[in-house]
Amino acid sequence: MSVWSVPRVAQAAEEWAWIPPGAARVETPEYLLSVMPGAYSLTYVHRFRSAPDRAEEKIDEVLDRVRSEGGNGLRWVVRASSAPEDLGARLLRRGFAKTETAEVLYFELGPTERPHRLRFRRADTLSTREARSDEEYDTFRHLGEAVFGDPPPTDEVVRKFRTEFHSLVETTGHSGRFLVYDRELPIGRGGLEVSGPVGRLWGAGVLPEHRGCGAYLAVTAARCEATREEDGEIVLTVARTGTSGPILKSHGFREAGPQVTYELRWEREGPSAGRVASPACPGPGPITGPGSRGSPAAVR
Repeated sequence: MSVWSVPRVAQAAEEWAWIPPGAARVETPEYLLSVMPGAYSLTYVHRFRSAPDRAEEKIDEVLDRVRSEGGNGLRWVVRASSAPEDLGARLLRRGFAKTETAEVLYFELGPTERPHRLRFRRADTLSTREARSDEEYDTFRHLGEAVFGDPPPTDEVVRKFRTEFHSLVETTGHSGRFLVYDRELPIGRGGLEVSGPVGRLWGAGVLPEHRGCGAYLAVTAARCEATREEDGEIVLTVARTGTSGPILKSHGFREAGPQVTYELRWEREGPSAGRVASPACPGPGPITGPGSRGSPAAVR
């Protein structure tokens, strides 16, 4: 019998809040924020729980804190565990836009003697491997820009993420960044972070012209196996309800709850500083940095 109940999985999802190199971490009993560095200057609100009668005060506190840290807007993650229950409605009344509707999904890897594995059709020309060289890291990053529309990072941001990449490879032998190839052509990618018994799947996507050949599930299966090799029990991801969600659920992933992202931007300089700007339209891919692991934005 599984020990991974839906509440336990939901708790594991809430604990997934990666603070990237150079970002400012702001944590109080009510919320957890990360102010992203460089080009990624939108703050993430990873967690928020407040009593209803203090919610407006605490939302104001978050907004003031973000402005004081130099951010130009927020992406606010709302889960079933967020409080108050009408948090999403409160954000909409303040001018936030709902930019992403997703769901927390998980897949149990099963016991060693009877492992659960993804079963799917794939082209014979597909292969996967974990990035360990600078060239492979750059390929992973450029695929993110091509698939998801990630903005080109500053040199400083690239250096910080490359330093983290080198540190991971040197200390663990793993980078947590996987590539999928059609013969020798890189066509997709997916990230992995193993935390205790949980493999966190992030940033997966395939170039549009190469979809439909099994590449997305191939890079998903590779990360499942890597998690199993590190004694993981489940893999966890956040998927869009209209794209990757149905694919994963048709191959054994189960749902542990919704996750909705709201966004607000404002201008930072000039006479209109602080004025709310039009929310950015959600792009085709996850809201993450270059090869980063933001608070689990949806994979596509």
